[in-house]
Amino acid sequence: MDFAKQWMFYRIMALVVGTVLVVLSLFLVSVRVIGNPEPEFYAAAWMAHGYLFPVYVVATFMLSTKLKWSFTKTILVMLAGTIPFMSFFTERRVAKEVADFS
Repeated sequence: MDFAKQWMFYRIMALVVGTVLVVLSLFLVSVRVIGNPEPEFYAAAWMAHGYLFPVYVVATFMLSTKLKWSFTKTILVMLAGTIPFMSFFTERRVAKEVADFS
């Protein structure tokens, strides 16, 4: 796969995983803290996020091999997909690095 496709794959996955995580986290606060009833799709949505995250990890790994990241940096970028909003900030930082790389 060429670099442009790997970059686009990573960007899409970072945005999808980040968006899903933020939305689900808001529902989590709504259900656990505020006491709202759990929506019908709640469990299925968390399961979907569980399937999306490994795809994000693969996208990150593929990009990291092209950009020659260290092991630590690769793991930190992968972990950014587990913290709400962090994947958005990380994607922006990676975008700057890709612009310098190109």
